[in-house]
Amino acid sequence: MNKFKSFIIVLIAAILQNTLFSNINIMGANIDIILPLIIVLSQILGQNIGAYNGLFAGFIEDLLFSNILGVHALSYFLIGYIVADKKFHIFNGKRNGAITTFIATFINILIVGVLYYIFMKESILSMLSYSIIIEAFLNSLIYLLYYKFIKKIMYIPTYRI
Repeated sequence: MNKFKSFIIVLIAAILQNTLFSNINIMGANIDIILPLIIVLSQILGQNIGAYNGLFAGFIEDLLFSNILGVHALSYFLIGYIVADKKFHIFNGKRNGAITTFIATFINILIVGVLYYIFMKESILSMLSYSIIIEAFLNSLIYLLYYKFIKKIMYIPTYRI
């Protein structure tokens, strides 16, 4: 049931990102509501759910906005997979997740920038500006909202021994 709920949430977030939030510009930064969602799903529900939902949301974003198919999908997949890895299990929790989202925003922009440079010969420097810091901060705030929301609607099984 959690897989279906997470699929629906990612689908709604991708639709909102592509229709509404892509047009909102705050001091040069666009709000990305998909990246914090992928991080929350990876932390709460595990590696497979977070990574594959990131792949799905990235493909939707690439189909609608990108000239190259798979750039955002690869970036979201890698971030979702790495965040839920057992080596990074110390980053779970509200505060650490917000910090992880802040850092993941830079990693996302770096991955996308490098792939665009490789395939399209677009300059990475055009993506680097002060607006990245604002976008990372906004993503961290959105992460905190998602964290409360996902914790309430997802059933996380607990077992007694």
